[in-house]
Amino acid sequence: MSRFLRYLSAVLVLLPVFLSITPLSAATAESAASEKEIDAKALYRHWCSQCHGLEGRGDGVNSTPDMSINPRDHTDASFMSTRSDEQFEDVIRGGGTRVAKSPLMPPWGATLTDEEIKALVGYLRELCNCEYEGIVSHKRLRRVDPGFK
Repeated sequence: MSRFLRYLSAVLVLLPVFLSITPLSAATAESAASEKEIDAKALYRHWCSQCHGLEGRGDGVNSTPDMSINPRDHTDASFMSTRSDEQFEDVIRGGGTRVAKSPLMPPWGATLTDEEIKALVGYLRELCNCEYEGIVSHKRLRRVDPGFK
């Protein structure tokens, strides 16, 4: 049997196998990802703890006393309760400059999925053991964050 005929017979034998395999579409991948539970603590430790610390106190290995803006202490309920989940999502997605804060806070929107960002916001609420209290006065914000303008 010629080499061509052997090749052709192998293709014909394997063709039904290849046709039965459907590529994983983006929608299928997304639904599979949403079905599995996102480990927000693991995400936080991987992406956030270098600056915010393992326990979220703003004392990570990349946080130094000479920084012009130190990483936020995510355990500070008095401050964290003044920000909505949407505001947290915005700063995680767009970085510090999006909310006129430190340019050292990178934008994670191209790295993390929307579901991962929402999971991180939920974990921030666990760290501070607080919920958003609604709009607060400028006087209270200045007490919580002296640099507030």
